[in-house]
Amino acid sequence: MRAIYRVATATFHEAWRRRFLNAILIFAVLIIGSSWSLAYLQPGAELKLLIDIGLGSTRFFGMLIAVFLGVRLISDEIEKRTIHTILTKPVTRAQFLLGKFFGSWATVMSNMLLMSLAFYVVFMIKAPGFLLKTGGTPGEGPGIATEFLYSNIAKALGLTLVEMTVVTALAVMASTLFSWIMAAIFSFFVYFVGQVANFFKSLANPEHGAGTLSQVIFRLLYGILPHFEVFDMREAILKGTYVGWETLGMHTGLGLLYTVVILGIAYLAFMNREV
Repeated sequence: MRAIYRVATATFHEAWRRRFLNAILIFAVLIIGSSWSLAYLQPGAELKLLIDIGLGSTRFFGMLIAVFLGVRLISDEIEKRTIHTILTKPVTRAQFLLGKFFGSWATVMSNMLLMSLAFYVVFMIKAPGFLLKTGGTPGEGPGIATEFLYSNIAKALGLTLVEMTVVTALAVMASTLFSWIMAAIFSFFVYFVGQVANFFKSLANPEHGAGTLSQVIFRLLYGILPHFEVFDMREAILKGTYVGWETLGMHTGLGLLYTVVILGIAYLAFMNREV
C-alpha cells in the first residue's frame, strides 16, 4: 500500500503541473460561469439551458481531463525510460499501475469537484431568480418539478464523478496497450460509442432485418461497451422526474464494476507488455 501511495502522490503532483489540464479546467469554469448571462431568454428556457450547459460542460470537460491525463501515464514512463528506474525499486507492476490510476483519479476528481462547485454556485444563485420571475414557488417551477431539482442536481453531479472514474480507468487501460495518441483515439471512440450502447441493442432485434451475424455483433457490442448514457441525468432533470437513491446506487455500482473490470484488463495487458 505504501508503494501505491507514493506512486499515486507523485502522479497527482505531476499532473497538476501539466499546463494543458489547467487550461481545460479554466476554460470549463469560464463556460459554466458564462451561463450567468442567460437573462435574455424566457425564464423557463433560462433554467433548462443553465442545467443543460452546466451539467453538459462538467461531463464533457471532465472527460477531456480524464482521457488526456490517463493516456499519458504509462506511455510517457515507457518512452522516457523512467519506468525501468521505478520498477527496479520495491514497486511491482501491479502497484505501479494502481498508483498511476489512483493518482490520476484523484487529479480528475479534484478538477471535477471544482467544476461542480462552480456550476452549483451559479445554479444556487440563479435558480431562485428564475422561479421568482415566473411567480414560481418550490414545486411550481417553469416546466421542472423544483421540489426535486436541487436533489437531482446533486445526484447528477455525483453520477458524473462515477462516470469519470470509469473514463479514467479506460484511459489508463488504453495507455498500457497503445501509444498515447492511439490511446486517446481509442478512449474517445469507446466513450462516444458507449453513449449510444442501447442503439446496438435495438439493431440486434430481428425485427430490424439484421442478419444473424450482424445480430451477434450488435449484441456483443452492447454487452462489452460501458453504458455511459446511464450516468447522464439531464433528461430526467429537465422532465422533472425524480431520481431515486436506488437508481443512484445501482448506477454507482455499475460504474464501480466497469472500473474493476477495466483495471483488470489493464493489469493483464501491462503484465504482458515489454517495457
